Parts: sequence; C-alpha cells; structure tokens
Amino acid sequence: MDRESPTYKRIADDSDRMSVLDLLIGASVGQRVVVVGTLVLYGYLAVRRPSTARAAAERGAKTLGMLTTLVLAALLLASAIGRLLPRDAVAGLIGGAAGVPGVVLAGLVGGALPGGPYAVYPIIAEVADNGAGLAAVLALLVGYGGIGLLRVPYGLVFFEERIVAARVAIGVVVTVAFAAVIAVVIGA
Repeated sequence: MDRESPTYKRIADDSDRMSVLDLLIGASVGQRVVVVGTLVLYGYLAVRRPSTARAAAERGAKTLGMLTTLVLAALLLASAIGRLLPRDAVAGLIGGAAGVPGVVLAGLVGGALPGGPYAVYPIIAEVADNGAGLAAVLALLVGYGGIGLLRVPYGLVFFEERIVAARVAIGVVVTVAFAAVIAVVIGA
C-alpha cells in the first residue's frame, strides 16, 4: 500500500492513536456496540444457560480459526492488487473525468466482484486510492451489494431460477440507475 494513499494514511492515523481500550472493545461506536452487546449476551448465557454459552463460544472460536487465514489472504491480495493497478488506467476508466459511462461501468464491475466484504472492501479501497472517483466508488459498493453475480449459484440452491434471475435483474437496474444519478448529482 502506498504510504501517500488515503487508505494508508487513515490506517496509520488510526493505529497511531489506538489505545488498549480501542483494541479490546473497538475504536468506533459501531464496533463497541457489537462487542459490548456480545459480552452482555454471553454474560446472560453464562448465568442462565452455561452449556449454550460454552457451545456458542466454541463454535465462534472454530469459525474465527477457519476465517483467519482467509481474511489475511484477502487483505494481502487487496494490497497487491492496489500496487498492480495502473493509476492512469483506473482514473481513465472510472475516475472523475469518466462521466456517467465510467460510473455505470464501476457499478457493473462491482456486481461481479468475488468474495465477501473482507476481500471486496479492501479491493475497492485500493481502487479508490488509485484514481477512482467518489461516484465510481459508491457505484462499486452498490453494485457489489445489489447485483452479487457470484451469489447466483448459492441462491439457486435455495430459490427457483426466476427468483434468482429477478434478484439479479433488479440489482442491475438499481445499480445502473443509482450510478447514473450519483454521477450527475455529485459528479463523476
């Protein structure tokens, strides 16, 4: 990650000020709500249903163990992608001067990004640091959440084809409409 990139500076600034309390219960209000809520829930379970608390904690620890290498690999991959992306090409395709077509393209590309947020969000942050405009970054996020092309096989396990097709079609329409509007409103 380039030391001059906004993402690097944000991470460096945050880590320079991080206290022990921030490490234990999170640095943001959202993180603290989740951590404190979890502690309260487990406190309740420990008193009222100790076997449930123990089983849930064991399962959570097992999931954490399985995801740790995946999350680490995803962050390293995103960092490598960020170093490989040519700034001029990113800026030309989805930067501020790319206009509505560039922002719509960003939304559609977002819809095809593979992986969970642990992998995709760092990639989008690297794209932003490499010259993508604000509208394009927002479109990438909306496309990723709305279209989710790589969730189609999983959806087909649970739903009929017409439901999955309708979800993808609605996601594409919403993403394209959002991208076009946001490109005009805040500028590409």
